[in-house]
Amino acid sequence: MAPMYDAPLISPENKDSSADTLASLPKVALAAKVAAGHSVSNAVKTVLDKLQADNVIYAELRLNPNDFADAHDASTSEALLSDVIAQATSALHSHDVDARIILSADTQAANVAEIADAAIAHDEVAGFALVGDNVAAHAGVLAKLQDNFVPFVIDGGFDDIEAGVKAGATRISAGVDIIDDFSATVEGISPGKLTSWIRDRHIAVEITPDEDIAAEEVDSLADHPLPLLQQLGFTCAVGESALTEQFVSLNEALGYGLEEFFELTVAAMQNSFSTQEHRQHLIETVILPAYEELSDTEFAEDTQEPEDDA
Repeated sequence: MAPMYDAPLISPENKDSSADTLASLPKVALAAKVAAGHSVSNAVKTVLDKLQADNVIYAELRLNPNDFADAHDASTSEALLSDVIAQATSALHSHDVDARIILSADTQAANVAEIADAAIAHDEVAGFALVGDNVAAHAGVLAKLQDNFVPFVIDGGFDDIEAGVKAGATRISAGVDIIDDFSATVEGISPGKLTSWIRDRHIAVEITPDEDIAAEEVDSLADHPLPLLQQLGFTCAVGESALTEQFVSLNEALGYGLEEFFELTVAAMQNSFSTQEHRQHLIETVILPAYEELSDTEFAEDTQEPEDDA
């Protein structure tokens, strides 16, 4: 199990975080989408530039090769997939943001298996994301990924998340309908069979509150299930990009502070597709020190209970 990290005791003067403070925090983006275009290199550089401006220290870029097929004279082929991966990798190596490529495919695409095979065949690719409805139709593809130790994300509706979890999904990208599996009794709210499995096995849930509101899946942050999921013990990571804006929204609407953002950032890093050694290195050398700068040693000492005399 990954080591647990306690949030530094934040100084009272930093409790009411300003937008500038939130912007300065190191961030982890697990689902930064590469926009469609004619040049893979330029598209990757564009998203990396935005992430760098947002102080993202680690990112996983979702790249759908089909979005770049128009730049070639043929439909997606093995040659095209190799070219897309080569261009993306070159762009990553020439940029300062620590990032990985996650090949993505829509469930309705005709070449899901080919894109998954490319994720398996290229060491430069850190994982795979399957997006859309009818995930169960691609059970064979997901089984092949698992057989080859390639982690994958499922991004779909409730039934698709269930199919993905059964197939061994490492992370899920969930909308607000995840709470459809919950039940309410006089004793409180309880997850259902599927969501209990997700929670109890620490399968990370990628949440995008601002995007859920923009998509009219929920009226406001006050109605969003993120706080409930955290209270019930789910492993949550927020945001695809524009993380500072998301942090500010959560701060203003839900009162999230530095302790909550530390928890979300560490959870995202711990559930990335990087190696355990690299995850631990970034947490201990970048994330923790940034939050410790906002703590107060004397305040922390004052809040500790005095030790009993021997």
